Amino acid sequence: MPANRVERFFRLGLTTGSMAASAAFDGARRLLEGETPKFSELLFSGRNSEQLAESLGRMRGAAMKLGQLLSLEGGTFLPEGFSEALERLRSAGDTMTERQLHGVLSREYGSSWRGRFRDFDETPVAAASIGQVHRVSAQDGRDLALKVQFPGVAQSIAGDVDNLALLLRTTGIVPTGYDLDPLIEEVKRQLRHETDYLAEAKNLADYGSLCADEPRVKLPGPHPDLCTERILAMDFVEAEPLSVLWEGGFRQELRDEIATLAQRLVLRELFEFRIMQSDPNFDNYMFDLCGETLVLLDFGSTVSVSGELAGRYRELIRASLEDDFDRIGELTVEFGWLGGDESEEQIRGLAEFLWLAMEPLRAPGKYDYGASDLIERIQAHGMALTFEKGLRRPPPPEVVFIHRKLAGTYLLCTKLGARVDSGQMTLEVLGQS
Repeated sequence: MPANRVERFFRLGLTTGSMAASAAFDGARRLLEGETPKFSELLFSGRNSEQLAESLGRMRGAAMKLGQLLSLEGGTFLPEGFSEALERLRSAGDTMTERQLHGVLSREYGSSWRGRFRDFDETPVAAASIGQVHRVSAQDGRDLALKVQFPGVAQSIAGDVDNLALLLRTTGIVPTGYDLDPLIEEVKRQLRHETDYLAEAKNLADYGSLCADEPRVKLPGPHPDLCTERILAMDFVEAEPLSVLWEGGFRQELRDEIATLAQRLVLRELFEFRIMQSDPNFDNYMFDLCGETLVLLDFGSTVSVSGELAGRYRELIRASLEDDFDRIGELTVEFGWLGGDESEEQIRGLAEFLWLAMEPLRAPGKYDYGASDLIERIQAHGMALTFEKGLRRPPPPEVVFIHRKLAGTYLLCTKLGARVDSGQMTLEVLGQS
């Protein structure tokens, strides 16, 4: 895994150079066959998409995180092969060498770091975009998970994000007129926050207090005496990947209950807690088979929700339930999705897009997520908005990570094949907040 800026820049440059050479060769072949393919299509076709995704996985850090985000936010314009390759970044990537791991531990704990532990398993039990997790036993016998940040990640945020953004712009993959700058700056800001593990330890403690009244929710508690800015120490929780629920033939009622719980939590985050864990990666959910409880992990990616923003979401839900497209159109300007100078067709198109996204809230009784084709319809509508109606204004930065969590929760319910009375639950949460 490359750790310094020069090495990371070289790694991405080497990958894109190889991709360009492959695209040029394929383009020449197809021209001889009488075709006139677009360079951006050639650049991200076939093996090239896999190659770029693999490179981002090896680099970890901000490059990998932006790739993960684009796999959700860019679904309306990214080539299908590239989008699918990015999707796999959510659970892929390289880990540190032993030398890199020992270097981080020595910098954070001092050269005698081994004296803090009775046992330290140097094989990671998990790895994500920012760090990897090791199971350890403290000298006093505490069974802990130690999340150790990859070297160079915090220092490489700006360069990684800028380099990947440059690639997207220069290849023509991002539609002309689509302003990436606000998204890029928000990604940088959020990633700087994610690399502060002392802040994440506080998030863990705060969120644990907020959902203390949810008996089927479990969080690992932080251990401040072993936490630093680059190392997070927390309880080791015995649990299975949440995928066991949709792969292991568990009963429908249990899958419905867990999906309902996940939805209720995200609504409480938005309207009650005013703090949202904004990374919907399925690996951030585990399942305790014994207690049938949902285990929540990774609170580095959190966003605060102002009372004003929560109020607008409340209004948006009400307007959707009342089929009030005029009010939804007004709210798109209040949110900052639109500037107010768009055509009536564009405003109406975005209003219909948002109305469509809230279909589960309008459904009478339980909405069958497993049988729904809503994702495909939303993607088709988004493509039409972008390429037919010419609406290429990205969502405002303050809602990008919120929508990431909302979309991820919907995908989770779909994976679970769940049936949830989303409308009634939303009304109950809104009535309490």
